[in-house]
Amino acid sequence: MQDSTSAELDLTNWRKYRGRMGEDARATPVYKMKLTGPAPTSLSLYPQNLRSGDASIGQEILKGRWRIGRDVLDIQPGTPPWDVPGPSRHFADRLHRFHWLTHLHAVGPEGQRFARTMIADWVEEFGRWNGFVWRFPVVVDRVWNWLGGGPQMLDNLAPDSEVLETLLRQGRHIQHAATDCPDPSIVLRSLFVQLVLAFSADEGERRIAALEGQIQFALDDQILADGGHISRNPLFLLDILLDLQTIDDLYLRTGRPSLPFISKFVPRIAGMLKFLRMGDGGLPIMNGSSEGNRADIKNALFPYAGSRAFAFATKSGIQKIEAGETRLMLDAGYAPSPEYGAAAHAGCLAIELEDHGERIVTNCGSHPDIGPEWQAATRRTDGHSTLILAGEDASQFNLARSLGVEAPSGPSGVTAKRMEEDGTIMIDAQHGGWKASHGLVFRRRVFMEPDGKRFTGEDSLFRPISAGMAENTDAIPFNIRFHLHPGVTMTPEGEHLKIALPSGASWLFKTKHKRKTIERSVYLARGRVEKCWQLVLAGDADPNGDASMDSNVVKWAFVKNE
Repeated sequence: MQDSTSAELDLTNWRKYRGRMGEDARATPVYKMKLTGPAPTSLSLYPQNLRSGDASIGQEILKGRWRIGRDVLDIQPGTPPWDVPGPSRHFADRLHRFHWLTHLHAVGPEGQRFARTMIADWVEEFGRWNGFVWRFPVVVDRVWNWLGGGPQMLDNLAPDSEVLETLLRQGRHIQHAATDCPDPSIVLRSLFVQLVLAFSADEGERRIAALEGQIQFALDDQILADGGHISRNPLFLLDILLDLQTIDDLYLRTGRPSLPFISKFVPRIAGMLKFLRMGDGGLPIMNGSSEGNRADIKNALFPYAGSRAFAFATKSGIQKIEAGETRLMLDAGYAPSPEYGAAAHAGCLAIELEDHGERIVTNCGSHPDIGPEWQAATRRTDGHSTLILAGEDASQFNLARSLGVEAPSGPSGVTAKRMEEDGTIMIDAQHGGWKASHGLVFRRRVFMEPDGKRFTGEDSLFRPISAGMAENTDAIPFNIRFHLHPGVTMTPEGEHLKIALPSGASWLFKTKHKRKTIERSVYLARGRVEKCWQLVLAGDADPNGDASMDSNVVKWAFVKNE
């Protein structure tokens, strides 16, 4: 429960970081009448739930412990969590989406019975209307999760039950409200939900055909030629793949041929996710993504295990180096357009490094369960393993008026060249994120030895000849940050730093740069705020300098201990 000061701060953060998507839904009496209509006594078809739950989380819920991100609500077992004051608006938002149904389902019959009870209680409490819990993105997720619960959740209801009536009312709300949603990613998800509901509630062939056309149009807009999503968020891409596979399964079970656009996009998206998947089976921590659910990723990609992998994704702006058991990911892309930028990050030229599937260098990351103020903080450039100049972000954050939140743009002049010779791979990348403000371009060159046991980098700042000489010759401070995964430990070893991995393997971080420090960092990508460390190399760049000057270049290396 919050005191008045905490509640006021919570409301301020919610409005600031959620914008239009956080505003209560509004409905006139006439609009509410539009949501009424006939409801079936049962559903004719249920989608297969392709998302896996965690039975241990389900058991905690049965004991009265509801944990979402940093927040924990402990209540009497069997008590609906919305009957008591919650820790935050974000907690309530996640709670009313019903993602936790998968965890209760994984428990078995006891969890499924409790889930049915919670759905029935929710309908009694909120089924007619509530501005906060009937917000468009919340309803979209909730309807999908209810349907995904299957007959164990929605069959054999009491004769006077209003569950199916409420389900259909929410479906009509999704249909009407989609045209006013400013976030195309959420609109796409809503179309998936509407199509599944059209099958389940026997809404007819015309309705199904209309939705098929809308989905194809949206996918053409949002899926890039290399299979990435226009937001550049790997987690969004995984969700789209799982939703499309769910829909394809519905078509198979009803004796229909696969939709042409599913046959077109699913292999392309799967290829991209296969490229993105890290050695531990999770996702890279870039552009708002978390590590993801490894079981879901594995299952989604299983049909494509034999497909050919690729080494770089030009349209998505992501480079990868693999040598031996070492893997590097480098983000070399622009921020998406503002309507897709609500969760986008300013991490251009950030790297992620792993050995045998153990993450070493990463970014602070994000996770849907973590509060919006934390997610906003880690979007900034200093939350990434890259260089930041004068404490300023590499991308500019501006208000996206349609969304009511800040979205990044740029940086300008992003390029990445890849060279391979005798097994050695080099990527030469740069961006001009500070060219307009400070006249300097950031260049990052990284090299991987053929056996993967040595990874070398050179970071430099240079002033283009076309910019002329800077009038202000004051040095410009910079920091190069390497955020380390919470699973590793770090100790000094002579002039170097030893990074020990959970398996017992270790790496040395080497540099001749004198100004190096160890600072605290955080990691959000596993759904909680974890403390970790970061290596920071500090310097002062000459505004008229280049890579030939010691002040403007820093060389470093990660070398595996034998």
